[in-house]
Amino acid sequence: MKPLVAIYTQDPQFYLMLGHILEVDGFSVSLAASVEETFDLAAEKSIRALVLDCRPGNLLVEEAARFKQDPRTSTLACIALVPPGAGQHHIALLKSGIDECLATPFAPARLIDYLHSSLAINRSPGSVKAKSLAYGDVEMNIDTYRVRCGGRQVSLGPIEFKLLRHMLEHPEKVIGRNELIAAGWPSKDNVSARTVDVHISQLRKLLHQNCASAFILTVRLAGYALRKRRGEHPGRRLAGGR
Repeated sequence: MKPLVAIYTQDPQFYLMLGHILEVDGFSVSLAASVEETFDLAAEKSIRALVLDCRPGNLLVEEAARFKQDPRTSTLACIALVPPGAGQHHIALLKSGIDECLATPFAPARLIDYLHSSLAINRSPGSVKAKSLAYGDVEMNIDTYRVRCGGRQVSLGPIEFKLLRHMLEHPEKVIGRNELIAAGWPSKDNVSARTVDVHISQLRKLLHQNCASAFILTVRLAGYALRKRRGEHPGRRLAGGR
């Protein structure tokens, strides 16, 4: 069973991004939007660790001590994400019993390494997933959630990241929409083909604008494929693209 990590944040986009990073490395995640919701979650499920998104004004610094005092959460590994320059908050969190503080922005690998260490999770060689993927001039670092096209870093949303990762894991293959749904929305079964098309269109536009040697081809009635351009240049419309 994958170790469950509760993420306490009021920022849904941050939860989606951090949740995806943790899921890629073998964890499962659950969202908690309040202190009480965190306690309820801990009472219902076997949580192994708690990540606190401590932003100015959300009172988490003041309430953090409760997690180490309440029997439902006192044994959890608690990691606080603290904004830069918040030295007093950092000290207050450590005094409250929080196990680890990471200053934001932080390298996801630091959080992952801490979770593996504190939860005594061993990474056997046969179970470690690839940390980076590449095809043409597209490079993806899974640990740091970064994508580069032609040497330039580009920004992807969580769904586009999952779809591109699946395509990089199966370059040249024609991938049907059902397979893309399983890759991009693994916990949902009501995603429509149109939703897939919209996200693929956004991903295709990004590659079209930034990549010199890779593009997404539409294969009529079959799906999509990540292919290499031949004799094309960035900015030119491609046959088979939209």
